[in-house]
Amino acid sequence: MRRHRARLADVAEAAGVSMSTASKAINGRGRISAATRRRILDSARELGFVASSGPGRQPVTSVGVLAADLESRFSLPILDGLEDGLSSYSSFVHLCNARDDRLRERHQLNALLDRRVDGLIVVGGRTEERDPVGEDLPVPVVYVHSRSRDPRDTSLVVDDAQGGRLQVEHLAGLGRTRIAHVSGRPQYRVAADRRTGVAEATEAQGLRLVADLADGPRTALWGRAAMLRILEDVGAGAVDAVVCDSDAIALGVIDRLRRESVRVPEDVAVVGYENFGPLVWNSDPSTTSVDMELEEMGREAARLLHGALAGGGLEPGVVAMPCELVPRGSTTSGL
Repeated sequence: MRRHRARLADVAEAAGVSMSTASKAINGRGRISAATRRRILDSARELGFVASSGPGRQPVTSVGVLAADLESRFSLPILDGLEDGLSSYSSFVHLCNARDDRLRERHQLNALLDRRVDGLIVVGGRTEERDPVGEDLPVPVVYVHSRSRDPRDTSLVVDDAQGGRLQVEHLAGLGRTRIAHVSGRPQYRVAADRRTGVAEATEAQGLRLVADLADGPRTALWGRAAMLRILEDVGAGAVDAVVCDSDAIALGVIDRLRRESVRVPEDVAVVGYENFGPLVWNSDPSTTSVDMELEEMGREAARLLHGALAGGGLEPGVVAMPCELVPRGSTTSGL
């Protein structure tokens, strides 16, 4: 029978200490009693644990990546960032696609644990919150683009409130003061958070929304319908900018404005959200949008997991990652 290589977690369990203490003992750092250090080193030797040696050399770690849905447009940039980050830490990756099927995910989790992975990264799909992949797992876990319902877990998410603030601040910086807001349904956390950011920035700028619609899906069809309603309710002259909850909504808003002979951005500036290439570049003009920095989120997940494997542990709770606004022609002529 093929023998699995020993992991740091195995050494820690055998010695009756935390992974952090085991790592410190094996790497010769930290203030640990001689008896504890000896017990850890004896356990490592008995298990055949192989640590890094030589200056600058890193141990090769094995990381399982559980993706809820590889076809999601949000998953691919996160995986690109993970690949960049994990390769820099000499990590071998086992990638699994659960296809939004929890039973499949459970089988994949068991298979990864059987392969003795050192850590797990769970990449979210369509759901905003989720149950943990497992309880009391023997390896550290980082959730990316979804929130684990267990407050002891570490979850990386987009700071959507900050993204909403960026949208309004950009428009205010261009001298736009008569701003309308077209959002997705507020029962979804991302829509609610973006809406909160828009409200905070509007108040901070001393402005008031001239229209605020939040009762439709995040689609171009809703963007067209919402913009028509705004034009009918308040008139074209009462609006000089529109903040949109998604690039699809922004595409619909721009299309409706053009149909009504309203110039973008000269008469009305439009800002989208998500910076999804096929949408922002195929609108006329191209759409200013908030980039959620998903690749950077993937790299940060790799960094956090590597820190945990090196003995630093994981801080529990939700980490909100900052966004960046990318200006284009829908707010500034000539871009």
